[in-house]
Amino acid sequence: MDLSSLDLKDVSNLSNFSGMVPLFPLSTVVFFPNTLLPLHVFEPRYKQMVNDVIKSERIIGMALLKPGWQSSYYGNPDIYDVAGIGRIVSSETCTDGKINIVLYGLKRVRITEIVKDKPYRLARVNILENAHGPNEESLRGRIEELVTKWNFTLGEKEKAHRINVNTRLPLDCLTDALGTLIFSNIFEKQMLLEEPSIEKRAEIIIKDLQTRLDIVSVTAGKRSGILDKRNLN
Repeated sequence: MDLSSLDLKDVSNLSNFSGMVPLFPLSTVVFFPNTLLPLHVFEPRYKQMVNDVIKSERIIGMALLKPGWQSSYYGNPDIYDVAGIGRIVSSETCTDGKINIVLYGLKRVRITEIVKDKPYRLARVNILENAHGPNEESLRGRIEELVTKWNFTLGEKEKAHRINVNTRLPLDCLTDALGTLIFSNIFEKQMLLEEPSIEKRAEIIIKDLQTRLDIVSVTAGKRSGILDKRNLN
């Protein structure tokens, strides 16, 4: 999504944050800081939630549902206690009453208390700040190298699988962007969200990228061997 079309002035200002957020639990979404999340809201309780928060701080917490949520979805199934909070930067109410919103990711938070659970959950949260380390720039450089190599390795037919990210971003923003882009397993994303150390998040990303490249290399080697045998015959 194009950031230029959104008004992001003061979007990250949390100086007056109340520490209370309504929760929007989903089974397929882990929400990282400094990323954009479009949502189509159609359940009555969450439409009410959106209308409520638009009148206040415009902040929503996106929490991942734990396995087994299907048996009590319309109640309040268990959620992971580390979530991402974001501010509504765009909203549109459709003619049928459904609402389209876009959230801009602000912070990781830990849910400490559910204050209200009907019709939607309202939670007290603590902001989880990043833990910095001395090797961030070298790790960022390594990620840049691997992303460049991955994109170069993919041919024109596989260009849809290239990783489109600004590798010059600060490491905290870069790892969060890549967490959104490259992991398909929702629980791997949740693990990355729960990791406070920027350097450890970078190491997880690096391991994943290197594994991808190793697999491509092995596959290419096997393909080359098959072609060589055919040529010999």
